[in-house]
Amino acid sequence: MLATAAALQMSCLGAAHADPTGPVRPGTVGAAEADATRLQNQADTAAKNAARAATQLDKAKAKAEEAAQAAAAAAAVAEQSGKNGDKQKADNAAVKAANAAAEAAQAQLEYNEKAAAAAQAAAAAAEAATNAEREAASLAGIKPGVDIAGTETLPDTGMFPDNAMHSDNVKVVGHVRGVLSADGSCPAFKATKCPAFSSLNFVHFETLGYDMMVANGTGGLAIWSLKNPERPEYIAAVTVAQLKQPGETMTRFWEGENLTVDSRRKLVYLTRDSGTKGLFIIDINDPWHPKLLGFHPVRLGHTATCINDCRFIWSVGSGASGISAPVYVTDVRDVNHPFTYSKAVAADVRRTGVTSGSTHSVDVDFDGVVWVSGSGGVRGYWTEGKHYDPVTKTTRFATAYDPIPYAGGSVTGLEGAFLHNAYRFPNALGDRPKGDVMLITNENNNQNCAKAGLFILASIEGTHDEGITSTPANPVKMGQLATYSPGGKPGHYVDPTGKAGDCSAHWFTVNGNIVAAGFYEQGVRFLDISDPRNPQQVGWFRVPDRAAGPDGPAIIGSNASSAYWHNGYVYVPDYGRGVDILKFTDKIPGKRENKVCWNSCEK
Repeated sequence: MLATAAALQMSCLGAAHADPTGPVRPGTVGAAEADATRLQNQADTAAKNAARAATQLDKAKAKAEEAAQAAAAAAAVAEQSGKNGDKQKADNAAVKAANAAAEAAQAQLEYNEKAAAAAQAAAAAAEAATNAEREAASLAGIKPGVDIAGTETLPDTGMFPDNAMHSDNVKVVGHVRGVLSADGSCPAFKATKCPAFSSLNFVHFETLGYDMMVANGTGGLAIWSLKNPERPEYIAAVTVAQLKQPGETMTRFWEGENLTVDSRRKLVYLTRDSGTKGLFIIDINDPWHPKLLGFHPVRLGHTATCINDCRFIWSVGSGASGISAPVYVTDVRDVNHPFTYSKAVAADVRRTGVTSGSTHSVDVDFDGVVWVSGSGGVRGYWTEGKHYDPVTKTTRFATAYDPIPYAGGSVTGLEGAFLHNAYRFPNALGDRPKGDVMLITNENNNQNCAKAGLFILASIEGTHDEGITSTPANPVKMGQLATYSPGGKPGHYVDPTGKAGDCSAHWFTVNGNIVAAGFYEQGVRFLDISDPRNPQQVGWFRVPDRAAGPDGPAIIGSNASSAYWHNGYVYVPDYGRGVDILKFTDKIPGKRENKVCWNSCEK
């Protein structure tokens, strides 16, 4: 059952918080609490100093008032008597009054300085206390998940794609359908055929010893147990009706195109890009009984990504103008009181300062650099740790709300292209050194493959912010290494009218040197990028539409959103089909990392 409080909108409370480095642990909480204690002691001392200064000021004011009255009385006596002695007394009294007034003025200055210092110290102490509270809340939220697996299941109506077409090195091992939407419309060529999923993710359950798969689409959120990774068991859903806020007429959930999760706290964040934009926060500590903790409004809601151990979320999309590639930052350490900073981060993905266009994706690499993709470019930022800031020309700590630029820009030859999402390859590729190659998708939904969005390989050489100069008139650009399109390749789909299916590149993940990518109606393509100047398609998978008949029941054709490597399998969220489960059987070249890094990557 969903929590009854879920319908209530969550508040936006908090102040500007310090941004700690690394995963939250007892040590980080202890450090934050010690910092709060230290600053509170400083604030107490500053308050005492201000109080003493106030006492001195009161005494100085009283002395000045007394001296002024004495001077006035002496002056009156001297004026009435006309005697030189009285005049001398009046002059002496006036001097004393002037000196007392000067002392009072000095006391006022000293009090003002100490009062300001006390106010500043109090604000710092309050900020540190809030920071410590939020760190503690984040640590308290870490949980291993339920001890005993639930027994509840939901009916899954998916049809295994017995008509699937694929290369010999791709094996279709499973299919699930999950929660469906009555209003399955979406902005794609199959616009009325999107009742299923736009993205998925995985949450590990330490006590159970296996993962849960979560996927969201127009119907809401679906949850499967991956105890058997080839046969996911559909165990729970959060439907559109349950997500609907008071007074709304929502008939579908949109968008959640890059589903982000906090595996340590067993949280799922659904980002909403229609109506009131923002984040739904769902607790799946008991995945058989998910709890909607609430909805938090954020100005941008197309995609959202956890950063800095999921203490913060970067939200991107369209609908905010006047800033170059906007990113809104939300502090979610205390999930019951999330706080979004009013000022957006200017990611400036094109490095031209242009304030038109939109941001689309945030992806964190193995080094913790946060990459923002959007209209015309991809730009990376440090969001924690101490780094050189080329803007201030100082070495300082980066924060989620005050990041330090790292590298990136537009891609030479593709300056006007809409760059959808990006992945910085961690290892050497071909003649390119470690950490140099960026993998990027350009989304352009088109049935003419020559015009559709490309999969791009680019080099960040020469785009690092430290020590370089980039101007709007002469912006730094990434060098284009190669591009790939499924047009004309094995598995290319052409419909009965002679038009190709939607050929645009979309989301992808990487395992070793093999990219698994969703290409809408062209299905899934496997690319070997060992030579980044000459990527090769080495596998493919696609499901054609089939009407019910002698060959079997009706099958919905591919409209693949992405392809996610996970524990040796590739899970494919499909806008119309649900989730297909594949196995790539060829040897995978290159270094295979312990974690398939994408979205909110953590080492």
